[in-house]
Amino acid sequence: METKQKERIRRLVELLKKTDRIHLKDAARMLEVSVMTIRRDFSQDDEPLPLALLGGYIVMVNKPTAPAAAPQPTVRTHHRDDLPIAILAAGLVSENDLVFFDNGPEMPLVISMIPDDITFTGICYSHQVFVALTAKPNATAMLCGGTWRAKSDAFYDPNNPSLLDSLNPRKVFISASGVHEHHGVTWFNLDDLPMKRKAMAHGMRKILLARYALFDEVAPASIAPLSGFDVLISDRPLPAEYPAHCRNGFVKVITPDSENEQAR
Repeated sequence: METKQKERIRRLVELLKKTDRIHLKDAARMLEVSVMTIRRDFSQDDEPLPLALLGGYIVMVNKPTAPAAAPQPTVRTHHRDDLPIAILAAGLVSENDLVFFDNGPEMPLVISMIPDDITFTGICYSHQVFVALTAKPNATAMLCGGTWRAKSDAFYDPNNPSLLDSLNPRKVFISASGVHEHHGVTWFNLDDLPMKRKAMAHGMRKILLARYALFDEVAPASIAPLSGFDVLISDRPLPAEYPAHCRNGFVKVITPDSENEQAR
C-alpha cells in the first residue's frame, strides 16, 4: 500500500517529467503540505530517490531522455515563472466545471496540474491545449474548429459560428503579453483576439494569467481593461500601483505569497 510520503514523491516525479525543476514552496502548495513535510520526505526515505533538493529547488536525478531516433512533436515551451501561476490556476478548477483555455503557452502546464480525479470539460482552439486535455483521464475536450495555422498551432474561423456562441464557461483562463494601468491587458497575436474576447463575453469568471515581468508592457492587440477580469494570477506580488488598481476594479489577486483563500 502506497504511503502518503510515497504518493507525494510519485506526484513530484510526474511533475518533473514536464519541467526541469520546481521550487519547494510551489511543491508544498501543490501537494497541500508544508515545506518541512517535503524536506522530511527527502531526509527520511531509506531508499535512493529519483529526486534531489538543490538550493531550494527539487530536480530530477538522471532525468531520462527520449531516444535520438524517436520523433518528437514541436512544443512551445513555457517560461520558468509560469509554474507557480499554473499551480494556482489549476487549483481553481472544480468538479464538473466547464472551462475555457486560450492559446497561451502556459495553458498545457495549467491543465497538467489539475488533479486527475477531477471531472471537467475544457474548451479550446489550440492544438497543444487540446492534446493536454485529452491526456487527463476525467476531462472532456471540446475543440473549436476552423483553419489550422502552423504559426500559432491553433484553429481559427472568425466568420462562422463557434462552440462558444452557445456555451457559458464557468471559468475562462486568459493569457497576457502585457498588462498596463492605462492600456489594459494586451496580447501579441491579433489572430487570437476574437476568441479571447468571445470567451470573456460568455464566461462567468474571467481569470487573467500574467507573469510579473509583463506588467507595464503593451502588446499590439488589446483584450480588455484590467477591471474586465475577476481574478489575476501572477508569480510574484504585483508591482507599484497595480494592487490598488485591482482593488478599485474589484479584481481578486492571487500570488504564491497571498493568503490561501482560492474560492472556487
